Parts: sequence; C-alpha cells; structure tokens
Amino acid sequence: MYKSVLSKLNKIGVLFWLAAIGTGVFVLTLEVQAKLKEAAANVASLAQTEETRRPVSLITVTPTTWESWRSYYGQAKAAHTQDVTSYVREIVQTVHVEVGDVVKAGDTVVSLRKMDYAANATASRAGRQEAKLNYNRLLELSKKGGVAQSEVDKAYAVMKSLEASDQSSRSALQRVELKASISGVVTERNVEPGEVAEVGKSLISIVDPSDMEAQLMVSKKDIHNIGKETPVELLMDEVAGKGWVKRLSPKAQLGSGLYPVVVGLSADSRILPGAYLEGRFLVERKSGVIVIPSDSVMYRRDKQFVYVAQSGADGDRAGLVEIRTGEGRNGRVIVTEGLKAGDQVVVGGNRTLFDGALISKKTEDVTEDINVRRP
Repeated sequence: MYKSVLSKLNKIGVLFWLAAIGTGVFVLTLEVQAKLKEAAANVASLAQTEETRRPVSLITVTPTTWESWRSYYGQAKAAHTQDVTSYVREIVQTVHVEVGDVVKAGDTVVSLRKMDYAANATASRAGRQEAKLNYNRLLELSKKGGVAQSEVDKAYAVMKSLEASDQSSRSALQRVELKASISGVVTERNVEPGEVAEVGKSLISIVDPSDMEAQLMVSKKDIHNIGKETPVELLMDEVAGKGWVKRLSPKAQLGSGLYPVVVGLSADSRILPGAYLEGRFLVERKSGVIVIPSDSVMYRRDKQFVYVAQSGADGDRAGLVEIRTGEGRNGRVIVTEGLKAGDQVVVGGNRTLFDGALISKKTEDVTEDINVRRP
C-alpha cells in the first residue's frame, strides 16, 4: 500500500514539473516573439528614420534652338588699294607724302621732273594754234576763190594732227604729277627725290581703311552651308564684331583644298590691314531640340543615363533614365532620345544619387534657355 501511494505521488510530481516547464516554455516563447516583433518594428522605424532626402538642382527641359558656328581664320586687308606708279622713266623731283599721311582722291603724291615735258607741251600748243590760224585763213580765201579746196583740206589735216600732238603733250605733262586715285592712308613710300622712277614700279601705296575685308579659308564640309545671307562674327584680340559674306569661290585652292570666302568688315571694327582674325560662320540651325548640360550625363558601359525627378507618395525621387545624345559643345549636348519637354533633369548632386533615392530641391526649378552660339 505504501509503495502504491508513493508511486502515485511521484507521478503527480512529474506531471507538475512537466506542466511547470511547459508553462515556462510557453511564456518564454511569447516573450521572445514579442521581443522579435519589437525589434523588427524598431529596425523598420530606424530604416525609415535613416532615409534622408538628398539635395539636388534641377532644370526643366524645354525645346530650344541649337546653332552651330564654325571658326576659320584669315588676314584683314583693304578692299580698295592703290600702288602709285609712273608711266615714264623719269627722275623724281618731289615726294609730297609720308607713311601714315591721309590723302584724298586727286591729291598729288609724287612729282617727276617736268622740264622737257613742259617744253614739249608749249611747242605743241604753239604749233596747234598756228595750224588753226592757217586753216581759218585758207578757208576764208577758198570762199572767195583765192585758193583751191585741196589746200584747205591739207591745212585741216595738219591742224588736226597738231591738235592730237598737243593733247598728247599735255597728257604727258599731267602724268609727271602722280596723283592718288582713292582716298585713304599712305602705307608705303618706296622712293625719294633724285631717284629714278621706273615704269610700273610701286612708288607709293595707299589703302582705304574705311572699307576693310578679310579672306577666310573654309573647308569643304562647310562651304555649301555658307552664302551671302550667312551670319558672320569676327573676333580679334577677344573683341567681337559683325561681318557679312561679300563673295566666295566655288573652286578650292590648290594644295590646301580650302575655299576662299571674302568677308566684309564693319566700318567701326577698327581692324587694320594685315591683322589676323577669326571668323565664325553660322553653318547650321536646329529648332525644337532638347539640350542639357553635358556633365549631367552619366556613362555606364556603352550607355548614357540621367536622373530625372519622379513624383511619389512620400515626395520626389530620382529616376534613372537612359538617353541618347547627339552633337555637343561648350558644356551642352543635344538629347535625341529619352527626354521630353517638361522633364526635370538633375544637374547638381547627381553623382551621389541612386535609382529611387529620395530627393529635395536645393534650388527652385528653372527653365534653361540653352542657345549654343559659340563653336
């Protein structure tokens, strides 16, 4: 009996401890699950708290005009020049001008020795006058029957011959006074008094600085895009001025293969003959193109991307968009595919972004008027 009671008590103790242990395990399990839920909530809350808004700068894409300007180089020269030369080989008596002097058309710049020419002109004039008197005398006599008509005709021929000789002598006398045919500035003086002026040798050079031009050598790829209406900008020593196409050659120069284009310079350009300058031609104009700063474009392997602002429930986020680009210049590039008008492109702060990053605008949205005018 005693053993039976003891056995029952032992069974009851075991069941008690098993129940206690089960209850403890159950309570511990509930506590662990609660802690895990709390930890997960804390992690989620911490992750949500740690997601910061990244400041960026945006531009709003707007179709604009893209102008392509090409630079070529040349040397300025006067459109009107004169090299004063002599018609005869004669000694120079007086040089009336110095380099830098301003002259007007008709001014005498060099006088040759004219003693012999003056004597010839005097003799020719006297002979012409005498022949005229003789002709008139014979003409009156012929009217009265005093001389034959043949004598009158002979006197007329002599008078005309001496008139031509007189005209030639006077022209020769005038030619010893060498004159400027244009108004301008003396740029060269190649003779001194006492020297012999050779026929055709340049004695004095005159240029008209009020009418300047420049010859620029243009490549084959652009010559077909240049005409009389093509806008031209001229640059010398970082000072820009306007020009216009005066004429262009359809034939390339031998050796270089370049085409001469003569550009007129405005009167207020203050460009002197011989100065080297840069001429910029508008060779292409595209309307309605999308242009963005080139440093906003990112390259991954052989593809190009930009970040654009995309609206979300919790604010703007950065979206990675693949694009294709065309011609670029001066920090700007044409976008041919991937963007449309109204897109907001990230142009500042894009190097630290990732796709889907939460962003905040560091500056107000702006619409850039990008008009590339410089080559």
